[in-house]
Amino acid sequence: GAAARGDAGYAWGMSKTCMSLFCVCVFGALAAGCASESRAQQEPPAHIRAWMDRLTVEHEYDAEAGIIRARQVISVPAVIDGATPIGEGVARADGAGSTLIVFATADRCAPCQQYKKDALNDPRVIEAIAGGPWVALHIEVDRRPDEAERWLGGRAIPMTYALRGGEVVAELRGQRSAEDLLAWLGNL
Repeated sequence: GAAARGDAGYAWGMSKTCMSLFCVCVFGALAAGCASESRAQQEPPAHIRAWMDRLTVEHEYDAEAGIIRARQVISVPAVIDGATPIGEGVARADGAGSTLIVFATADRCAPCQQYKKDALNDPRVIEAIAGGPWVALHIEVDRRPDEAERWLGGRAIPMTYALRGGEVVAELRGQRSAEDLLAWLGNL
């Protein structure tokens, strides 16, 4: 009897120990999950918060990546070809004696989506591109990284490039207004 009770007591003690370890593991994992969730949702630095406050496209701060991530994707207007590879665009522009304009963005990038919304879809920009002496393409750099590296020298976003003879001859860096883009195009 006593030995049986001793074994039962031992088993009870072990089950309490196992239960305690289980609780520590579960609560530890939950705490770690909450901590990582709070890190993912932490407030951005002031300079990024100021940038976010200017955006009207849906977005969120990705603390782990340190970027403003887009929650919506804005389409480029039909006058900007998003399907043709840059190499074909170079050949087309060179054959016509014109400049190739490449708009480089990424779906994940909120400032890129804002650039497409405010500048690329502005009726004045659409008219200028349609009537201008250039061929206009769009590249989503995350989908075509090798092409961006080869022709543009990198995957910086948002960026606008002018190419002649397959060489970058001018760049417009960052999210810009329609006025900035029109002035840049006018100086090419």
